[in-house]
Amino acid sequence: MRPMSPYVGLEPAMWRNLLALATIFHATRTKLCEFCIHIDENRVVQKVMLDLELHAQVCAAQNLDDDETVNRVISGWKGQLDNVLGLQLETDIADFLTELRTLMCRDRVSDPFRKIFDGVAKLASAVYGENWRLPTLEVAHLGRHPRESSNDAYAVTAATPWPPDEASAEVELRIYCDRFRPAAFAAVPMLLTHECVCHVPARQDRAANDSAFAEGLLDWTAYVYYENWVVKLDRELAPAARQHADLLRRVLTQADGPEGRARRLGHLAAEYLQAWFEDSCEQPPAEAKKTVARLAVQLNIVDRPLSHKDHFVSLVSWPMRPVVANALSKWEYDEVSAEVLLDTATGLPLP
Repeated sequence: MRPMSPYVGLEPAMWRNLLALATIFHATRTKLCEFCIHIDENRVVQKVMLDLELHAQVCAAQNLDDDETVNRVISGWKGQLDNVLGLQLETDIADFLTELRTLMCRDRVSDPFRKIFDGVAKLASAVYGENWRLPTLEVAHLGRHPRESSNDAYAVTAATPWPPDEASAEVELRIYCDRFRPAAFAAVPMLLTHECVCHVPARQDRAANDSAFAEGLLDWTAYVYYENWVVKLDRELAPAARQHADLLRRVLTQADGPEGRARRLGHLAAEYLQAWFEDSCEQPPAEAKKTVARLAVQLNIVDRPLSHKDHFVSLVSWPMRPVVANALSKWEYDEVSAEVLLDTATGLPLP
């Protein structure tokens, strides 16, 4: 029987290739920060990475089952590392490669992507409670880098196809396999957190990558939750996952085009809201940040057009408009719901 892929968006050979790479990145996750630095700066490690990619491609094409494919990739790469370690190397590079060789066989999981996704979905479901949709994960192949004009290391993105079912949603992790390296793997937890916090439970009429609410304010909120979740998700991956979430954030917020602008505007609105809660409600910065995240989550499940939520974001400024400030104050002191806050602050007619 021919080996199959667990994901409809991936051909079996592509799946086995990604699985072998992800399995090794997962096993060596305590060294991913150093791995990324050395890939950028050291020719020996660059060659070692290319050798790993070649072993993965060759073994994945042999119609072996998942376990045997991963075993052969590990065995082949271990032999290549032995050859490299027999050369005259700088001490820090030799020590690093020795550590990689030791770590690569440990802590095997059948699907590193699903392991991350299940952890993120569990934490997000606790935030949204009864308003949570049950998500499923799909992994798909991208034929090119998600930002063609960019030379960034994050050859991976994610999306939640719209509209979801009332009770369920699908999250699709999309990977440009030719550039799937340690930095991209380390960014996966943040990408999945964005989808689960921003889009899986959303109640609105449409999806839009240029939405300052859905891709901006909620993205800022996803990072707030992620900061508290990252160690719970995987304490050994946490340093690399934190570092590359921050680097990815920089890439995405500085991007040209409507999506980059939406992120910048939404993040700015979140900072204005945080400052307002600190000033007007005398909340410490950490508490004010959580308050903004709580507000964003509640607005996300209000059944109103996305244009209403984007209009709310556009009204947030410093100093705060009196009508918005009054609505925020009543919401914070539990006098009105997020739904009433949204309707009052925007003054838009109900759909």
